[in-house]
Amino acid sequence: MLVLDNQDELQVLKKELQSHFPESLKVYGAVLNICQENPFHQEVLVDSWPSFHVVIARPQREKPSSETNYFARSCAVFYTDLGAYQQLVTDTDAIDWGQEFLLQGLQNGVFQTSQTLAAIKNFTTRLVSHTRVFVLKKPMDLSTATSTLGSEMKLSFLNMTQATLLNETWSVGGTEQSLQYLTQLISSFPSCCLLDAGGSPISWVLLDQFGCLTHAYTMPAHRGKGYIHLVIAALAQKLEKMDYLVYGDVLENNTSMKRAMKCLGANFTSCFLSYDLHTPLAQK
Repeated sequence: MLVLDNQDELQVLKKELQSHFPESLKVYGAVLNICQENPFHQEVLVDSWPSFHVVIARPQREKPSSETNYFARSCAVFYTDLGAYQQLVTDTDAIDWGQEFLLQGLQNGVFQTSQTLAAIKNFTTRLVSHTRVFVLKKPMDLSTATSTLGSEMKLSFLNMTQATLLNETWSVGGTEQSLQYLTQLISSFPSCCLLDAGGSPISWVLLDQFGCLTHAYTMPAHRGKGYIHLVIAALAQKLEKMDYLVYGDVLENNTSMKRAMKCLGANFTSCFLSYDLHTPLAQK
């Protein structure tokens, strides 16, 4: 097991992960963030180097997250050999089994494997969500779209004072842990929002620690006007300039968001992203 902290090694890893899209997207996004000054204090490890079968993105061990914040303690995994992944997680400290955490992966069997490994570690697992993954390669031209907004609205970026609103509207939010996590995302990564005449956000999207678009949302009173297209396209343009691959995920039953993404030209992949919550039995 080896933590890669050399920029040359990370560039080699990034190129190799590109050949495994879309299954490697989550780990790839973490590598991009690590190369961009690593504001979320992540690290990426492999089972061996330069030839590897397993890649895990996790919080840096020397900078532990809050003991109660499993959002920030998320890990992402990609493997080319399931047996190698199982052995690495079972026989090493590649994953911190000392507290509750989320594990994210885009490969078939990730959740089933999590259940097997968690039982060995005296943990339980719960599938928090199972989402469709999309890639946006050609963001829309904003010049014409923004001209219809008028002077009363403007595109901007989120700030930490707006984290409470995001927490109240997030499908998995509403807790102190999620509020802390959203605040950390806003302060660490690019975001985009549409402000009304009073300066309040009415539509927004932000980026998570794995380079994935998250919490794309429009306030109910303002839906049906294409605002979500604007904020996603604006953030996508910013990310493209940073050499990010623009991707995200949508709940399977969120037909309106899936339709919006298709209008933006997004390609939905064959992959589903699973968010697996691992909880020590003693905490249940």
